[in-house]
Amino acid sequence: MNRMVESKFKGCLIASLLLVAGCAEATSAPAANPVIKQVKTTVEKEKLVSDPACTDYLFTKDAEKGMDLVDVMEKHGGKCAGDPQIQHRLFSVYVDQKTRQMLSDKDDPEDGNLSLLQP
Repeated sequence: MNRMVESKFKGCLIASLLLVAGCAEATSAPAANPVIKQVKTTVEKEKLVSDPACTDYLFTKDAEKGMDLVDVMEKHGGKCAGDPQIQHRLFSVYVDQKTRQMLSDKDDPEDGNLSLLQP
């Protein structure tokens, strides 16, 4: 598990760099990506964010071998409070590409301890 947590931090750094370089996908239109749609549906059903309208999803394909990563982010600007130049990561969700099982650090985003997230 420590190896996955260590890789997660590297993955978050890489995801941030990919977003800046335009290689990762951040979207508020999850219908275009079934992995984002699965995560968004679960996040909203389980009420894991306070304002779904001010939440964005950053998708990184193959963040780990056989796992896609979705970072759940605060969205700022427009009707959403905060500086639109800044997006804070709330938590991350790893999605197994074959089984669609999800692991998340929603309960411990700072240390990155992962737990099962039921769809």
